[in-house]
Amino acid sequence: MTDTTILQRSRGRPRDVGKDIAIRDAAWRVLAERGFDGLTFEAVAELANCSRATLYRRYASKVALVSAVLYETSRSVEPEIAPGSAPRDVLVAHACAAADYLSGYRGQALLNLTTAAFRHPELAAATASFGESEQAFYLNEFSRIAPEADSGGLAFACDTLLGSIIYHVSMKQRALAAPDVMRLVDCAIATLRD
Repeated sequence: MTDTTILQRSRGRPRDVGKDIAIRDAAWRVLAERGFDGLTFEAVAELANCSRATLYRRYASKVALVSAVLYETSRSVEPEIAPGSAPRDVLVAHACAAADYLSGYRGQALLNLTTAAFRHPELAAATASFGESEQAFYLNEFSRIAPEADSGGLAFACDTLLGSIIYHVSMKQRALAAPDVMRLVDCAIATLRD
């Protein structure tokens, strides 16, 4: 048996990608309608048309489910960026993806998670970890635009951009067209030049 044969073998059946997507969508819907406290594996399983055992095999807890849903959704809307793209263009592409990420019931679900994080330290840690990983990308692009900016200024530009998107899409439930996103990106960039 070769090393490649060992790598190709896995235990059990391969995961059903369609089921993973259904679970992710169901979790967002339950979070939007019932919040974190109302999130149960039973409710998600019912909406996803799967068994609770399917969920328990994938996620050890509600927080693990939420963490996976946050990351997997982010990866599913991530844009393809051509190598050598200008930082502003990269920011616009990712900001458009962030607006898509927060659209519909996901925006309400994210607001519900934010309020629940104040009561659940483990959830707060998971959402903070996700936020930091997403923010790191934006900070890198802002630093390419203004390499002389200090970390506080870069963080302010990032918060200005992402906070504006969250406000318009999640709180106001307003779709952002590409020109709107471009204006928000330019406003955030302008904070680095003041």
